[in-house]
Amino acid sequence: MPKIAGPRHPKSHPDRDLQCQEAITDEFQFLIERIEAAGWSPEEASSALIELAENHYLSINAEAEMPP
Repeated sequence: MPKIAGPRHPKSHPDRDLQCQEAITDEFQFLIERIEAAGWSPEEASSALIELAENHYLSINAEAEMPP
């Protein structure tokens, strides 16, 4: 399993999101291949990952907005 590289820039750096995408590309491709090998179509695999990512993002933001 490929190793994911850590960030090289501070959180405020404008290219940090792109750097994260680059760091997880191999893992993402590996996951897509495993999903498709299990019998799911490329569209189903992509749609499922998008939904999971959106739900995760919404969950993170909801937790951040909750009062202590």
